[in-house]
Amino acid sequence: MARKRKRIRLKFSKLVCLLLILWLGYVFGKGFAEHQRLRKQIDKLTYEIKAYELRNDKIRQEIERQKSPEYIERVAREELGLVMPGETRYIISEPKGE
Repeated sequence: MARKRKRIRLKFSKLVCLLLILWLGYVFGKGFAEHQRLRKQIDKLTYEIKAYELRNDKIRQEIERQKSPEYIERVAREELGLVMPGETRYIISEPKGE
């Protein structure tokens, strides 16, 4: 009878150890999968941040270019038809077709 109890206890303790190992494997596996998912998300967001930073740099450069006196003068002359003081503006028209 004592041997039978010892075998039952041994089987029970093996079963408990096996269940504990399976549970730990599940918990660590789930945590590892979550870690991988978050790592991928961080990498994606880091890439997006770099893309937006490059875009912002280009926009800042364009703003600085548009603030330059040369750009302002060109737009004033070409798009608005303005002239500097002392200059005469000539408008060349095409002859009307007959």
